[in-house]
Amino acid sequence: MPFIEEEIQSSYANALNRAKNRQESSCCPPSTSCGCGCAPSVEAPVTNQSISFGCLLLEAFLYEYVKQGMTVIDLGSGPGHDLMIAARYAGPEGRAIGVDFTDEMIVEAENAARKDGLTNVELVKASIEDIPLPDGIADIIISNCVINLASDKANVFKEAYRLLKPDGLLLDADVIAEKPLTDDIKSNKELWCSCVGGALTIEEHKQVLEEAGFTNIKIELGEKGLVTFENRELGILSGLVIARKLCS
Repeated sequence: MPFIEEEIQSSYANALNRAKNRQESSCCPPSTSCGCGCAPSVEAPVTNQSISFGCLLLEAFLYEYVKQGMTVIDLGSGPGHDLMIAARYAGPEGRAIGVDFTDEMIVEAENAARKDGLTNVELVKASIEDIPLPDGIADIIISNCVINLASDKANVFKEAYRLLKPDGLLLDADVIAEKPLTDDIKSNKELWCSCVGGALTIEEHKQVLEEAGFTNIKIELGEKGLVTFENRELGILSGLVIARKLCS
């Protein structure tokens, strides 16, 4: 059962407030937390005390794939943890565009960019299912534990495909279900908001990505030391989805 955007917005605004006041990073109450504290890797320049709601540490992957002059779009950029790292690697000639539908997250990311002196960061308030940006502008699209929250994931991936340049890369860290979720789990608002109820299996991911037009799809579970959220009881793991847009 899809949930209205306002409920997710409220959940994440509250999570941000808790994280800032208590130095916790969780998108829901602790009993159903999907977020995590985000420890910096040795390769990535992370801002001090940055807040992340991701399910996987992406720093090493951003270090590998984001090059100077690239345009990177972060779907569900939140307080800007991954976005700021991407901005540093893209450099002053590149762009790092964050898309988020929560006012508090937009403000937090804007403040982080100012604090870090990053002039190549742009924030767009929008749903990741309908993004007001032109076709074919991104070299890389990233996301971290966000697409599972969308009620229309097929449309999210279609938007990602539209925004990518030919041969552009999708780098999506997200929760992955070991088997299809039951209706009880999918219809549980608390589990949905805590990054469980909307999880897809590897097979479901591949199907929706292929339907959107992606090729060279690679989906792997997160390596030990990079995973920051999993729920073994419900069969929810963290993984990384890598896919390409076809060259024209």
